[in-house]
Amino acid sequence: MRTIATAGHVDHGKSSLVLALTGTDPDRWEQEKRRGMTIDIGFGFCVLDSGQEIGFVDVPGHIRFLKNMLAGVSGVDIALLVVSATEGWMAQSEEHLQVLELLGISYAVVALTKVDSADEATALSTEKEIQSRFKHSPLRDAPIVWCDSITGRGIADLRRALDVAVRNAPPPLDWFRPRLWIDRVFSAQGAGTVVTGTLTRGDLELDSEIEVGTPPQSARIRKIECAKVESSRVSPGARVAINIGGVSHQTLSRGDALVADKQWIRPRVIDVELISRPPNSPLSPKGRLTLYLGTGEYEVDYRLIDKNARWARITLPVAIPLAIGDRAIVRDSGTSRTIAGAEILDLDPTTKISEAASHLERPFAERVLSTHPWLTVDDLVGLTGYGQLAAKEMINSLVTQNLAVAVGQWVVVRSVMTQLENQMGELVNIYHQESPHGTGIELAALATKLNLTVDQLRAAITSFSDLTITQGRVHSASYSTETLSLEAQQLIKALSAKPFSPPTPTQLGADPELVKTLLGTKKLVDLDGIIFSAEALADAQRIIINALEKTGELSIANVRDLLGSSRKFILPIMNWLDHSGVTRRRGDLRVAGPRSGLTTN
Repeated sequence: MRTIATAGHVDHGKSSLVLALTGTDPDRWEQEKRRGMTIDIGFGFCVLDSGQEIGFVDVPGHIRFLKNMLAGVSGVDIALLVVSATEGWMAQSEEHLQVLELLGISYAVVALTKVDSADEATALSTEKEIQSRFKHSPLRDAPIVWCDSITGRGIADLRRALDVAVRNAPPPLDWFRPRLWIDRVFSAQGAGTVVTGTLTRGDLELDSEIEVGTPPQSARIRKIECAKVESSRVSPGARVAINIGGVSHQTLSRGDALVADKQWIRPRVIDVELISRPPNSPLSPKGRLTLYLGTGEYEVDYRLIDKNARWARITLPVAIPLAIGDRAIVRDSGTSRTIAGAEILDLDPTTKISEAASHLERPFAERVLSTHPWLTVDDLVGLTGYGQLAAKEMINSLVTQNLAVAVGQWVVVRSVMTQLENQMGELVNIYHQESPHGTGIELAALATKLNLTVDQLRAAITSFSDLTITQGRVHSASYSTETLSLEAQQLIKALSAKPFSPPTPTQLGADPELVKTLLGTKKLVDLDGIIFSAEALADAQRIIINALEKTGELSIANVRDLLGSSRKFILPIMNWLDHSGVTRRRGDLRVAGPRSGLTTN
């Protein structure tokens, strides 16, 4: 399903047009029917000739209800702009078009309505007026369809034009991180809390664990309805109603978000670029504004980052789930005048505001690396709000552009790696000079000294040819030849490159006698026919004990995810830990054993 939002001046026939297209009267309230004017968001559904299902969000046209209009277009990427042939281009026609442009909606159809109530000259004049206004708009290619909801003239043409717009518009972003900005909340008899909105960024499934509201509350999806039909799964772009369990409808309101559990960060401070700010809209260096973001309306504090008012730092009253690239509308709190659009560039920025302008001038990838020199896919997901696939593509592009180097699960700024290699080399050389009979610096101690995690340090050392790790200690590769042959060093290093899913010595072309020797000296360990390095098993034991300290119990699947390995390798490791008393079995789970160093039950 795709969702289309109506837009246009009051009384230009938006609701009548939705009724003609869908057979559903979008005016839900008796007050709306009595006044003949939409005051809140209405909805309708239809199937186009191509079979494409469409949901309509009908928004109010009156200036006093603009905030409801802004809530209605949230999450929508196609618009139906309605202009009356009898009245022509009006104030709210202009303001609604401006909102569509500022929110980045790039596909639209213009319905020239009430054509049977206007003479041809008047209708042609209105059409020329629309063409003139659209000439320099991002929506300049929008077709203009003559139609009349009362007589039915042009309704079939309008349906075909909408079909073309939906076909030409790119599919909604699917980053596997669903977010639904709530535009309506109610309690249904016998069902409980129901929220509605337009789904973006990922699928939602029945029985999924979710977070909803501000502050976020954990809940579960009981029921999904799309186009008045129950569904087990819905995709981005769909207009949906979600029945949720575990949360009272009284704790939710329009402007709240429903997102997948534990996927989103919730910033309160954002850096934004102000888009298409009119020249006659001066901004003081700091103050308060009204920000329309998602379906919410927020009174926010702002500070301009630069004297040209290109960028601003905004402090929200509450923390909400946001992503880089989200669009918003900025309005003057006193005059209710639209000042600009806003595009989010940074979430919870760490740069000082005095340095923010030079930071935001840089390309996005460089900005991220400047504040996060060690970066994983998960880090990037949290920093940007992107999905895993998009984050992986960006990580790969950083390496391709030679901005960073791949180090295990991280990409690291190239200059940072060069500096780290020099630092480590110096520290290890000093150690060998001071302790000529020592076996190396303890891995954890060196990691602390360099302000790295043990996993980061191990990954870095694997990429340095002149350093190696033996039994949890770091030493120079040349120094280790006193106790290990070059062939032995190379074998241990190759096994340590994938510590928890190592290749077989045969695959590495290792001499069987060498393997036998290293097993005898306990530098390698044979677990059920799989050869691990001793340091890998020590690290696995440390990681599992740390996890048990936090969770109390682990499944094989949990350990698999912790170590980034597969069941084939995890089972021998867990059996070894059971046998050594570090862990013990409790049904299908592992808990801390007597030799774990943890309190056991």
